[in-house]
Amino acid sequence: MKLKEFEAKKLLQAVGIPLTQSTLITSPSAIPSFQGDYFLKLQTLAGGRGKAGGIIPIKNSEQAKTRCQQLLGHVFLNETIHEILLDKKIDVTREFYVGILFDTSRKCPLLIFSEEGGVDIEKVKASSPEKIIIREINYLHGLKEADISPILSSFYADKKIKSRLKEILSKLYACFVRFDCKMIEINPLAITPKNDLVALDAVAVLDDDAHYRREIQFPERTDTRKATPREIAAHQIDKDDYRGVAGKTFLDLDGDIAILTSGGGASMTIMDALMEYGGKPANFTEYSGDPPKEKVEKLTRIVLDCPHLSGLLIGGVIANFTNIAETLGGVLTVLQERKPDFPIVIRRAGPHDEEAKRMLLQAKKELGLDIHYFDEKMPLTQAVNVMIELSNQYKKQRGLAHVHSH
Repeated sequence: MKLKEFEAKKLLQAVGIPLTQSTLITSPSAIPSFQGDYFLKLQTLAGGRGKAGGIIPIKNSEQAKTRCQQLLGHVFLNETIHEILLDKKIDVTREFYVGILFDTSRKCPLLIFSEEGGVDIEKVKASSPEKIIIREINYLHGLKEADISPILSSFYADKKIKSRLKEILSKLYACFVRFDCKMIEINPLAITPKNDLVALDAVAVLDDDAHYRREIQFPERTDTRKATPREIAAHQIDKDDYRGVAGKTFLDLDGDIAILTSGGGASMTIMDALMEYGGKPANFTEYSGDPPKEKVEKLTRIVLDCPHLSGLLIGGVIANFTNIAETLGGVLTVLQERKPDFPIVIRRAGPHDEEAKRMLLQAKKELGLDIHYFDEKMPLTQAVNVMIELSNQYKKQRGLAHVHSH
């Protein structure tokens, strides 16, 4: 999960890193009365905010109210703005970049420092690599004096700055570990005329798997939007039950064909084929690792909660150890309750698949469900094609000329 500036600053504040004076604005009426040099900083997950005009200098509260009325609720860099940070301008003599990033290839955190702050670190790396210092951090030993010393040597002329920088680097690493960050950066870290150090801006990316133990919680989101109720509900399925995976990945989409996939490769093949053949998925989700019947049942309920469906597609490659009868039994429980009239295409194979097939075809006969069951002899892409044809027939019969968004 990537955090917005005001959220990342909550982490920095928790470990005692100095910040500028700021107020979070979600409504123009919440703006306090003031005179002086401030900035309105649009809160977005997109990069390049400053260059795109997302940091606006203002002189008083009336200017702030006028601009906030224009900006709140409107789209900026493909994202609807719901929060603006009112930030007091401070005098700055020098700016730096400092960040900690977990490097998946080196399997350890990296401390990154640059003499050029307030700009894209990737551009500095490309144009002036000598201005960037990178140090590996040993997880067992933490951030040591030896890791920091190459950075501090740049400040031999001022003991106060040297001391403050050392303290901030130590606190930043403490923040990285404490809040299970994948990345956290201060850009820029500014020196004031009094030789104090202040974080002017911050970015953080958190490890989603550590969400349950994080002391500061943030709203779930999907890309740059808040997570939908169905997405949140799906993500809760695995919370207290680690038997297999169901709903860890769930995206609400604006189509009309419900999706239940198993296995990463199959999932991508199914979604690619669906889009290629002109189908519109209502969601994307997976279950795998032999989850129990009740977890697949919960996920199926969420998948079928989408209104205006014209089909349900259940697909996966040949399973190695997932019990096909057990998992499809979870799907069947929901189908028996809801008795949908739209077509259901199933392409599954693996342990107990014959039992699963008998069970579902029996339900088809008894309940009048429009179930089409295929095994590994049917290519995944062909099963998708069958789903789209049946879905189109269903919509045509019912006069559904277009897909309803949900």
